Amino acid sequence: MATDFQSNLYEYLASYIKDSGSSPSYAEIIAAMRISPNSKSLITRSLRALNKEGKILLEKDGRRLLISLSSKHLPLLGRISAGLPIEAISDEQSIDVNELFYGRHHFALLVKGNSMIEDGIFDGDMIVCKQTNTASEGDVIVALIDGYSTTLKRISYKVKNMITLVPSNHELKPKAYTPERIQVQGIYIGLIRVSEKPYAFPKKL
Repeated sequence: MATDFQSNLYEYLASYIKDSGSSPSYAEIIAAMRISPNSKSLITRSLRALNKEGKILLEKDGRRLLISLSSKHLPLLGRISAGLPIEAISDEQSIDVNELFYGRHHFALLVKGNSMIEDGIFDGDMIVCKQTNTASEGDVIVALIDGYSTTLKRISYKVKNMITLVPSNHELKPKAYTPERIQVQGIYIGLIRVSEKPYAFPKKL
């Protein structure tokens, strides 16, 4: 499991490589991570740990160490209802989205239903969300209702002492809940529309 330092180092490397197209030097890493020049061994150990986890690739070019990013995978946790809430489920599969939606706390869900079609989110779309337990007025969220079912809706706090989940489909009506019934699990940040056919889950799901 990556340490905080390793996670911060990986974020720096990902940003640097994406912007420059090349890997940083030890001196640049040390400066960016704000550690002592005598801590080169800490950088080396952390790079090896990230390489072992499959997050980066290390290779030598003479005396220079070259760093590149591995393909990135997001955990595919299950289906998310965009209609009536459905039972929350988990799955150990993952999808490779490379650089599209990189993030430490991002995850993917498969949309089931048409309640968010006016936001361009359709049945069978793969959505990418950022894990969080807070949301602002109007955010599209992954909501856990009564600790049991999940749904994708816009959140509203306009009704006093209530949380309203608002569909983006004029044929459907918003529904208000008392705050203790709703747990924010993530915020929608984008989608991947891979084909017209929804992702095929194992039959056990």
